[in-house]
Formats: sequence, C-alpha cells, structure tokens
Amino acid sequence: MKKKLISIVLAVTMLGGVLSGCGSATETSGKNDAKGKSVELWNDKLANTDQTAIDELMESASSLSGVKVACVPYLDTASYQTALQQSITTQDAPGLFTWWSGPQLQTLAESGNLEDLSDIWSEYVVPNGIADSVKDSLTFDGKVYAVPYSIIYNMIIYNKKVFADNNVEVPTTFDELLTVCETLKAKGITPIALKNDGWAGFIWFQAMLAAYEPELYTGVCDGSIAYTDEKVVNVMHIWQDMIEKGYFSEPMQIKDMDKSLANGTVAMMLEPNYECVTLAKDYGMEPEEDMSVFVVPSMNGGKSIIFFEIAPLCVAANSADKDSAKEVLKTWYKKENQTIFTNVTGFLCTSQVESENATSNQMVSLTQDAQKYELMLRYYENTNDAIRDVALDELMKFETRQATADDILPVIQQKADEIFGK
Repeated sequence: MKKKLISIVLAVTMLGGVLSGCGSATETSGKNDAKGKSVELWNDKLANTDQTAIDELMESASSLSGVKVACVPYLDTASYQTALQQSITTQDAPGLFTWWSGPQLQTLAESGNLEDLSDIWSEYVVPNGIADSVKDSLTFDGKVYAVPYSIIYNMIIYNKKVFADNNVEVPTTFDELLTVCETLKAKGITPIALKNDGWAGFIWFQAMLAAYEPELYTGVCDGSIAYTDEKVVNVMHIWQDMIEKGYFSEPMQIKDMDKSLANGTVAMMLEPNYECVTLAKDYGMEPEEDMSVFVVPSMNGGKSIIFFEIAPLCVAANSADKDSAKEVLKTWYKKENQTIFTNVTGFLCTSQVESENATSNQMVSLTQDAQKYELMLRYYENTNDAIRDVALDELMKFETRQATADDILPVIQQKADEIFGK
C-alpha cells in the first residue's frame, strides 16, 4: 500500500471555556476511586445537544455497564484535537474518546496510543447488529483500534409513486438503472438529483468506480491505480454520457433536492439514511409508502457497494481508565442503550434498533446482507486529503459541465503523483 500517513497538524489553542455541560477534563477526575469504576467520554459530537438528553445517554451507559460514564463535550474541533493530543500519551488520557476515520485514525493507531479492541468487536459489536465489514475501516495491521460511535449509510432514495406511475421497477443491474433513467427522462422527469456542495462531487464518483469494479475504487484511494488508468477513464466516460443524456439534474441545494423528490420532479437521489427522516418530517413523504431505497447496482454482476461514513470511538492505551472503558463498550451496543443513542443523536447504527422511519430502518437492514452487499468507507475519508481536495474541485467542474473527464483526471493524477510518488 502506497498510502502515506498524514500528520495531524493542530493549532495550539487556549482550552479555557471550550467545554460545556459536564465540566472540563481537568475538573472532572473520571479516575477510578472509592466510589467505584468510572470513565470519561470525550467528544466533539454532543456540544450542541440538550444536557438532559446527554444525561439520559450517560445514565443508560452507566447503568448497563456498572461504570459511571462522565461526558466531556468540546465546543470546537480544534480545541478538542489539541486537548486529546496533549493527553494521549499519559495516564490522564480519556478512557473513551471519539475521533476521525481514515489517515487520522491510522496515525493514532500506529503511534501505539490506541487500545486493541479486536475482542470487543467480535464478541460485543457484531452480535448486536453492526455490519462486520465496517471493521475494515477501523483495522490496521490486523487489529481493530476503534468501534463505531456513529455510522451513516448512503443509498439511492427513490420516489415510489413516480416509479409506479411510470411502470418502472427497482433496478437490479446497472443496465436496468440506465433503462430506468431513460424511461423517466422521456416522461419529463429528472431521474437523479445532484447535490450542489463543494465537497459533494465524490458521491457519484465513488459510486461509479465501485459499481464498475470495487478494486478500482480502493486502488484509486490508496494510490495503486492512477486516476488516468484506462478503466477509470472508461468509468468517467460512462458517467459523462449519463450527464449529457440528462439523467442527472443540475447540482442543487439539499433542500431543493428533497423538495423535488417529494413532488416527483426528481425520482432518485444518492443520500444518507438521515435524509429519509427529513423527507418524512419536512416534506410529508411516508416511509415505505412514498419512498424507499436501493443500492447502486454493480456493472459486472458482483456485489453492490454500500458506502458509509463512520465516527470511531476509541480507548486510549495509556489511560488509567482503559479497563473501565472496555467494560462500557461491552454494553454500549445493547438495544437499550442504542435506542437512547438514536433518540439523542439521530444516528441509527445497529439493525437491532428500529427508528420511527421505516425507510431509514431498511437502509440499515440491507447492510446486514453480506451475500449481496459489501460496505466501503467513503472516498472523503479513504484517501489522502490533499488529493481529495483537488479531486473535489475538479469533480464539481465535471458535474457542472465546465470540464470533461479527460480534462480533470490528469489534474487529479498530478497531485496523486506528488503525494504517492510516480
């Protein structure tokens, strides 16, 4: 693997006043004492969450594990990263903390500052409804160094009424997807919505590469396959042809995407499971009656790929509380705790929990079918960030028809050569 580790460059900032709700890491001991076992959970994910909801989640985790869990939320990412980096090599490191996947997790893992959670994974995570293939994104040198704090899955959300009214079925092959697009376009319906966000150009890029050949996607991410490789060029031409035929909308804001899907002027969009909740809550789409989901089909008859975004939950190897932290993780994925976690955060991570939205539940359920689907970490976290940033700019030019596939791929590869080496 040619991927080089990316150093985590952190601005040293003042830590005073960055914590809310539970006090600072220095004020809250979190260490085991005469009152019993306890552990701190540091994160930057709950800073804007109602304190009553945080307390409910912490009480649930404490009750199930027998370890008092104290939440330490940080208000901003820079301060959080600085605080963690300053403590990670000491006994004062938090027993539990959230982090980022991809190179940032790899850097911590290979520094020796993360606890091996392989046993926790096999005995307490997978049996509670987390897809085992998510493990690959948290594994380095054969050891699992984190468990999921949150997981977001991406699939095609479609308007069931539009499909029914136009006599089209859910596609099971990529050719069938193209036929659906052609049929809908002929009826004056835009088949697929594109998101108008500077970072969002990778969404269909990764989907197209993985549909053609999953190894093509992973090779581009780790530098073993060039962006100018013949197969990559071929995939991009397929995508370009779809754009030129009008199968995609002009890039639009997410609110406009939701509105267009709900009113039937757009039939499909490739988005995360939480968007199903928005469609139901804000636009009145009834889950599994007005909308449902399917996975982008393979072009070659292989497994279809479900892309996910994951926030890792880690145990600091040097923390005095690491044993208590592992006790908490043994019960963190129990249905009782994950139900509260879903209610508090909005994230549905396990198939053991059912949210009020049946389509969101369906997304998570599909991740459990290892015969049909394979899960892969999304492009945004799965490659070097310097290459990614160039790619995002170029892919948006491509989606808005300011540049062709042949224009943008050499530009991205030039940066890849610089980072990975020719």
